Amino acid sequence: MKKIVFLLIMALVGATALQAKEKQEVVQLKNGHKVRGKIVVYVPLDSLVIQEEDGNQQTIKWNQINKITKEKWQPQQSVGKSFTAGMGLQKGYRGFVDVEYYLTIDARSKSRFGFSTSHGYQVLPYLYVGAGVGMQFITDMLDPSEGVWSYKRKTFMPIPVFADVRMDLLKNKISPYLDVRAGKVFGDKAFGLMFNPSVGCRYELNKNIALNLSLGYSLQSTDLYPILDEYTILHKDGVASNNTSAYWENNPYHSLSIKVGVEF
Repeated sequence: MKKIVFLLIMALVGATALQAKEKQEVVQLKNGHKVRGKIVVYVPLDSLVIQEEDGNQQTIKWNQINKITKEKWQPQQSVGKSFTAGMGLQKGYRGFVDVEYYLTIDARSKSRFGFSTSHGYQVLPYLYVGAGVGMQFITDMLDPSEGVWSYKRKTFMPIPVFADVRMDLLKNKISPYLDVRAGKVFGDKAFGLMFNPSVGCRYELNKNIALNLSLGYSLQSTDLYPILDEYTILHKDGVASNNTSAYWENNPYHSLSIKVGVEF
């Protein structure tokens, strides 16, 4: 008899728990996402706090909410690797790999291409802080004062090492962002400070990958020089001499930066 009573009690408890789980509160946001769970704090016309099944609590502002309903229980909607519906990017690791092109806007530098990678931590839904390294390729440096001479082809590979701060302006799958990179350039005859602010757009492809496209301004100090071909000078006395000319400069390069990258 005791066993029967015990089994009946356990069945009743299980049925009650199942019935409670069959319905859950669903906050439908204006951006189309849904947050499922149990509302634990409700402040009319201001905000609410909803607790998801995993125990995580989210505070949602009233102006983000479209409506609140009760629906059949479903797992929490996944909208990104580190993206929580309506709350933006959450704390955690973020990594970037970019292919870059620098279009010169001064008279002395050459356009160049390269790549970079940045890794860091999402501190707030809007704020990423990290650091990175890159490599650029520059060939055929131009000497404005000796433009008539032909030059020996030489490739330089500056290596920028930088701190990276980024602000994602919206909490949606498509969001504009601001990015600032600042650091120092190393390499063969390439050194000095670099500063590269840019504005771009982020598009989330799936829960693991997002694409980034940005346009910015690049200021980069350097000490690159081209080496000129040897040339012959015929003197008035009829004696010929061989000479080699080189041009040094230690001025900042001004460029437009174009970056296309993948975020993971």
